[in-house]
Amino acid sequence: MLAQAKKDVDNTSSVLLLLGKNKKQMAYDVICGDVIIRCGNAKEAALVAKELNAGKASPQTMPWRLHEFTEFVNRIQWQQRRLLNILLHSVTPVPVRELCLKLHLSGNQALAGVLSGITKVAQTLDIDPGRIYKQDTTYSKGRPERKYRVVYAFRQAAKENSWPSQEDLEIPAEDD
Repeated sequence: MLAQAKKDVDNTSSVLLLLGKNKKQMAYDVICGDVIIRCGNAKEAALVAKELNAGKASPQTMPWRLHEFTEFVNRIQWQQRRLLNILLHSVTPVPVRELCLKLHLSGNQALAGVLSGITKVAQTLDIDPGRIYKQDTTYSKGRPERKYRVVYAFRQAAKENSWPSQEDLEIPAEDD
C-alpha cells in the first residue's frame, strides 16, 4: 500500500492530528491523494510523510544538530525564548491575542517584532525559520486569524536538550 501511495505522490501529502474518543490517545493521519495512512504517534507520521515525499527532508522534520540548536537558542533574546517556551508548552497552535497577553505585548506589531528577531537569528545562522515555528492563518468573516506553533523537529530538539531552563526565561539584569 505504501509503495502504491508513493507512486501517486506529488509532494502534497499532509499530516492531520486526530483525538481519539477518550481524547487522551492521539492518532496521526498522513493524507496523500486519496490514500489515508493512520499512524500511532507523531514520529511515525513524520517518517511516513518523509517517505511519501521521496526522501526530501521537510524543514519541519529535519533534525537539529546539537551545535546548531545550542548556537540558535544562545543567540535569541529573552523575549524570543519566552515566546518559543509558550509554543513548546501548547499542544495546539496559539492565537496572536493569547501570545500578546502572555508576553505582555501591546499588539500584533510588537509580536511581529519578536517573531522577526527569531527569523533574523535563524537566517544569520543559515537555518530555515520553518525549522522553528509555523504560522497558521484561517479566515473568519473575511478577517485573518493567525496562530503560531513550533514544528516537530524543534520541539524534539528542545526536549532532548531540556530547553529552556528557568534561567533562559528570566529578564536579563540591566547594567548600571
